[in-house]
Amino acid sequence: MRQKKVLLIYPYFYTGIVKDQLFSPLGISILAGMLKQHKIDVMKLDCTFITFDEAIRKAEAYQPDITGIYVMTTLAKNAIELLKTLRDVNPNSHYVAGGPLPSLYPKKFAKEFDHVFVGEAAKSFPSFCRDYFEASDAGDFLKYIQNEKYPGLYGKMMDLNDVRRGYLSSEEIDACPKPDRSGFNHEKYQELCHQATGYKRASIMMTYGCQFSCDFCSKPIFGNKVRFRDQDNIFEEIEDICSYGYDTLWIADDLFTYNPEFLKRFCQRLIEEKWNIKWSCLSRVDGITDEMVDLMKKSGCYKVYLGIESGNNRILELMNKRTTTNGIRAGVQVFKRHGVDCAGFFIVGYPGETIETIEETLAFSLSLDLEESSFNVPYPLPGSKLYQRVSGISDDDWTIENETRFLYQSEFDENWLKKRIRETKEAMGRSE
Repeated sequence: MRQKKVLLIYPYFYTGIVKDQLFSPLGISILAGMLKQHKIDVMKLDCTFITFDEAIRKAEAYQPDITGIYVMTTLAKNAIELLKTLRDVNPNSHYVAGGPLPSLYPKKFAKEFDHVFVGEAAKSFPSFCRDYFEASDAGDFLKYIQNEKYPGLYGKMMDLNDVRRGYLSSEEIDACPKPDRSGFNHEKYQELCHQATGYKRASIMMTYGCQFSCDFCSKPIFGNKVRFRDQDNIFEEIEDICSYGYDTLWIADDLFTYNPEFLKRFCQRLIEEKWNIKWSCLSRVDGITDEMVDLMKKSGCYKVYLGIESGNNRILELMNKRTTTNGIRAGVQVFKRHGVDCAGFFIVGYPGETIETIEETLAFSLSLDLEESSFNVPYPLPGSKLYQRVSGISDDDWTIENETRFLYQSEFDENWLKKRIRETKEAMGRSE
């Protein structure tokens, strides 16, 4: 009897734009690790460094029984194009969608895919695959499937009200094996990252969820409840990452620095065990102390990325950032006192802004003496409050990289914004 197989696809095709945030796909690595724990044959198809035709050939040659495709907003077009072609070459495969966009619009994606997983699928998707393969009659299994057994599972014949979104408890997260990073083109990822940053960075997640509700943010996967991984598991994963030749970590958590005790234990272990690895992370500016940042620096933290967003308190309140310009300035100063570089993210042209508030934000960015600043127009992510408030949203192309371009009807002139952003970056001594 032929071994049953699962194919996991990350449908991003590298465009050639130099950027410092290009990592091997963590989501399908986590799923692959779980599937292997269930003794299921799995292949990861990372499309980053191959062509569309190569991806189709690899998928056709593998002949999977289940094909899972990760879908986020910027990858939706690629995912649907792959799906349509794969249905022709692998007509007997069962096609499943997961990721942020299917979690937000399960009905929409259930029209294209056989099933959708809503929310975190690290436990329920592998269990679904195992039971599907073990069923004496796969058709009957799908016809009479009990979706309560598989949190987040949704299909076109199901009642969406009965779908229980899949969130993992801390205990379930700790029971997961480390992500399976085998088979990726690590040499190419490291080459491009080193070219952009001077480091060879890999991504890792140590906490899940975010308790804040910024107006422009969408949290379709991890939700509001913050959960922390066991640090023994974290360091086992770091050891695996280092074995592939990486020398730096990008900690992709929304709230990595928000819990002082968790952060302190992580930093102290890096120091005491002499890991000698560099790391960077996202951080809020509030709750940061000199003691905390001193420990971060000593443990290898070289840079933090701060969601500053605006230099006007009224706009910060409109964004529901729950911070102020004075708090932002104080937080940046703490990091800089201890030699940790700061990069700032800013949003200009937000609904409710004026020319004056935009100018305040640009001036504020200059006053903070940041090592790096990124300016973007509002990006109305599906599922965010911002998405619900703006009109005329274009959903035909979310794939444009590094471009100041509104995806909805805005009162602000893109050309003027591009000019002012360029002038501000030139004033910082950097050009776009």
